[in-house]
Amino acid sequence: MKIIEAKNLRDKRQLLCVPDNLPGWYRWWARENDLKLLLNSKYLSKEHFDSLIGYLSKGNGDLKNFYCIYTGIAVKDSIQARLCWHINQTHTQSAVKSGFLSTFRQTISSLLSGDQMDENTTNLFIDKLIVEYYSENYLIKSDEAKKAIREIEENIMEKYIFVLNIQGNKRLEVQEFLKDLKKARQAAKKNALKGVF
Repeated sequence: MKIIEAKNLRDKRQLLCVPDNLPGWYRWWARENDLKLLLNSKYLSKEHFDSLIGYLSKGNGDLKNFYCIYTGIAVKDSIQARLCWHINQTHTQSAVKSGFLSTFRQTISSLLSGDQMDENTTNLFIDKLIVEYYSENYLIKSDEAKKAIREIEENIMEKYIFVLNIQGNKRLEVQEFLKDLKKARQAAKKNALKGVF
């Protein structure tokens, strides 16, 4: 396990310390005030922070003032490539239109600015987060990696609540929020593509 401030992964030297030849999985952590910005977003139909905060995993040790908000896996590419994509991806119209923009980035930009083209606001927020990542000793794209790492992700998502995970998030406690989030994301995508033919 490694823990790093997300902003440090914008530095190529720091990013190169993350394995580029192994798959893995990761979790994102936010401070309470930053989490409140997301869950009480003006782009949602209501505030969700108070109803959800009690269900979220609070860290300990270096993460004691943070809450876990998102988890993901890297099986088709390296853990380095996946984290780089989340942290350094550009909000182009084609990425937004095609849905290729990182789900994590889509959600953050939708909740903070109501516009998925707002890369600057998204980056400023991401830079406040902590990334916890694990590399696994499998070949990238191998069947073994896909099976083992997806199983890890499923087990984690059954055990913990991640408010920003949409796909595969079956926890009853977050369903009302996720419905609201999906609407906010649809509206933010429309806002981003206004005037695009």
